[in-house]
Amino acid sequence: MAIEYEVKVLDIDVPDIRHKLELLWANGESEKLMRRWVFVMNPEINEWIRLRDDWDKISVTYKKKSGQKIDETEEIEVIVEDFEKTAEILNKLDFKEKYYQENSRKNYILGDIEFSIDSWPKIPPLLEVESDSEVKVLEWLKMLWLAWKHSWNLSTVKVYDMYGLDLHSFKSLKF
Repeated sequence: MAIEYEVKVLDIDVPDIRHKLELLWANGESEKLMRRWVFVMNPEINEWIRLRDDWDKISVTYKKKSGQKIDETEEIEVIVEDFEKTAEILNKLDFKEKYYQENSRKNYILGDIEFSIDSWPKIPPLLEVESDSEVKVLEWLKMLWLAWKHSWNLSTVKVYDMYGLDLHSFKSLKF
């Protein structure tokens, strides 16, 4: 079982975060539009399959969040070749719910840690910080002066909930 060490920081000041990351010599990638299908397996236990095209790769990922702590997300990922055909196959299966979503992302890489500035329709931008250990994620939050801000290991559904929106009310979420 692979554990994903990731937190989301909401309501960020995008120019400030970009400036701090550039001062730290983080390697910035170009901003890109990402598209995904989300197939809910069991909403009661926060378990789903995600098909995502992030332009560098197309992946199918099993995800299960057992809580909101940094180490409470199980993730298993496999790379696939064709987004449309994989979506067609997965859409034929009997999932509880199905959703199409888009967001834009700008990644910054610094060693073995990834910072992603994400923009989603209808909510303010957020920052995801991900690495191979909880300690590294928390250290980098402090280095960016973000430790004081609220950061959580939240699913996108929970992020939308925090803004009073039901993500699942949007069967197709686009810019």
